Amino acid sequence: MLTLERQIFIREILHREKAVSINMLSERFATSTASIRRDLEKLEQQGLVKRTYGGAVLIEGINEDIPLVVREIEQKEAKQKIARCAARYISDQDTIFMDSSTTTKELTNFLGDKKALTVITNGVRAITDLSLLDSVEVYGISGKLRKPSLSFVGNQAETMVTTYWGGKLFFSCTGMWLSHGAMDYSDAEAEVRKKMMTVSQEIILLCDHTKFDRPAFYRICPFSQVHILITDQKLAPQWESLLQQSGVEIVYAD
Repeated sequence: MLTLERQIFIREILHREKAVSINMLSERFATSTASIRRDLEKLEQQGLVKRTYGGAVLIEGINEDIPLVVREIEQKEAKQKIARCAARYISDQDTIFMDSSTTTKELTNFLGDKKALTVITNGVRAITDLSLLDSVEVYGISGKLRKPSLSFVGNQAETMVTTYWGGKLFFSCTGMWLSHGAMDYSDAEAEVRKKMMTVSQEIILLCDHTKFDRPAFYRICPFSQVHILITDQKLAPQWESLLQQSGVEIVYAD
């Protein structure tokens, strides 16, 4: 097992169990205690865990509480390029789902010329922006407000999603990992996206180049569930090969 992959699994264990010991992890991964110490040191440097005598504890809430205003300015030009390209896949009279990601929110800036468009979303910012477009009918998914992302999540939101049917889903993720697919730091966000996938005919993933080889805590879906990936930079050969084998159409935003 690769070092980075082992660190992902250590984080998953910590999210479940809140605390781990070096000896337990050493036995679980059949590796030396020195390697586990280095793993925990790396995770501590990233601000994800706090090392203790003989182990580590989870620092809860990490990555979920990055303010939306901060995420909105990260890779903004790339997100705009991807969103502009994604808008070409939307036709008049379409019914689409949009998640609450900042990449998908950029899509709202390119929908002004669409006619009789229906959008279903759990993103508060997206709802606000779409309300300014006379030709777009907006359905908001309600539930528990997740403040860091200004999105509605939870059982109520998930149930409400399944009462609709959409032609296309546009979504993004926190990270992309070759062996795990599209991933997110928030299980609540991921679960809403999963429900949107079950009631959409076409799944379109919007993902800038910084998301690749970037693991996260919670798996959204394997790549085989994605129909189209829109990104802003040429992918590494191993990524192109894997995605093509998974049946994903790769689109480079120009």
